[in-house]
Amino acid sequence: MRRRAPEAPADLARHVHRVAVLLAAGTAPVSAWRCAAQAARPRDPRLDGIAAALDEGAPVVEALERGPASTDRAALVAAWRVAAASGAPLAPALRAFAGALRDGAAAARDIEVALAAPRATARIVQLLPLVAVGLSLLTGADLAAALGHPLGVASAVLGLLLIVLGRAWMRRLVRGAHPPPPTTGLALDLLAVAAGGGGSPEAARLLVLRELARAGVDAAHEGAEMEALVALSRQSGAPLGELARAEAAEERLRARDHARRAAERLGVRLMLPLGACVLPSFLLLGVVPMLVALLSSTALPMP
Repeated sequence: MRRRAPEAPADLARHVHRVAVLLAAGTAPVSAWRCAAQAARPRDPRLDGIAAALDEGAPVVEALERGPASTDRAALVAAWRVAAASGAPLAPALRAFAGALRDGAAAARDIEVALAAPRATARIVQLLPLVAVGLSLLTGADLAAALGHPLGVASAVLGLLLIVLGRAWMRRLVRGAHPPPPTTGLALDLLAVAAGGGGSPEAARLLVLRELARAGVDAAHEGAEMEALVALSRQSGAPLGELARAEAAEERLRARDHARRAAERLGVRLMLPLGACVLPSFLLLGVVPMLVALLSSTALPMP
């Protein structure tokens, strides 16, 4: 039986948005999740699991926590807790959260598209040494005789070492260009949700920090950012929720641009291991053994 892929942010955003619409129409939270599970096409086992937990009498938050562990699911639980604790309306909070999930999913797709060409380049150039060996065999070179020569052995060993080094170098470069983390802007989104409850900005900030700690999200940087927004809201009289939501969108945009630039630079940086490791290994594994084999086969006998 084929395993189902992990829940994508876009899938979760669609479910959350549907629940938000049902809540806005006056449906109770438990009924909203049950209806969303029944209406899912194709049926989603994770939604069915939430509905089953609700049928057992579990609270909504506990039912959500029983699902497969993921950063997006933990963020949903935190958003639900913040909305419930602050008294903020659940429907607008879930709509905003679904929008944040879609924004993050779009950013991840853009970065994956930008990374497609560099990753393909890395895979292709890693095959060059094997192509060199194949060309040597096609020319009829006696590679076994070449490996019996000290120069051939040294060439093969050095070529293999360069292959290993080049592959490790390329993998490290590709890992360095990745989509922004799913938690980008999460603290500010939760602050906007907490501010919708009508409490004080300071209480909203403390509530978000507590829920982030419960979700296992490091909020050291976000705590300072939220404190600055609380001070700005106090000084200017601007709504804290609007300030936090705008800053969260800006933070995701900055992370998205940074990741895209990293993906664009990757295509250039891959030329370094190509020139320093892959092309020399091509020569050492293909050209040098072929020359050694040809020289060995044509060497004149000693008198």
